[in-house]
Amino acid sequence: MGLLDFFKREKKSKTETVKTSKPSPEHILFADTVLEIISPTVEKFGFIRHRTEIEEHFTTIIFRKDKQYIKISGTTYPTDYPYCYNIILGEGDSEDFYEWDWNSVALWRLKTKIDPKAKAKEFEFPYGDKVKYSIANADKELLKYADTFLRGDMYLFYETRSDQNKNREPYKIHTADKDGNYITTNEPKSLEQMKKYS
Repeated sequence: MGLLDFFKREKKSKTETVKTSKPSPEHILFADTVLEIISPTVEKFGFIRHRTEIEEHFTTIIFRKDKQYIKISGTTYPTDYPYCYNIILGEGDSEDFYEWDWNSVALWRLKTKIDPKAKAKEFEFPYGDKVKYSIANADKELLKYADTFLRGDMYLFYETRSDQNKNREPYKIHTADKDGNYITTNEPKSLEQMKKYS
């Protein structure tokens, strides 16, 4: 089944946007499999498809429920090696960079919070026969480690987000003064977000 077949079969939500830009076969298969396996899981908790974007080297699929969202993001861009995908859990505006960058956590961070001895990191981007197995495993981990988030209990999410952001620095701006010396300052928006979400 190809991507277009999936969208013909599955009814798009009224608010969903779909964008494709020369999608590669591996990203079409990845997106199809995410929609086949993870979509029904999160929909049981009231999340609906908000955005699906598939390109040659990137896939982004976002599900929303009120202020919460789940973003599945995969990359095979040559400079992003080793290629991976992440399940990101967030609150607020999933389209605004500063908002989602500071107001979200990767599923693997929740896994580490729940089980500090677990080996946790982003998922390796799968190819061929490994795609279904990998996405099914990610779906199981989503149910296991993000159960509270899926049900709308945000306590663990807030705690994990705070821990993550306390150890981050705001983005920096480097500008030259009148003598050609560089001055480094905090980027104001990211400083505001760091204070807000730490």
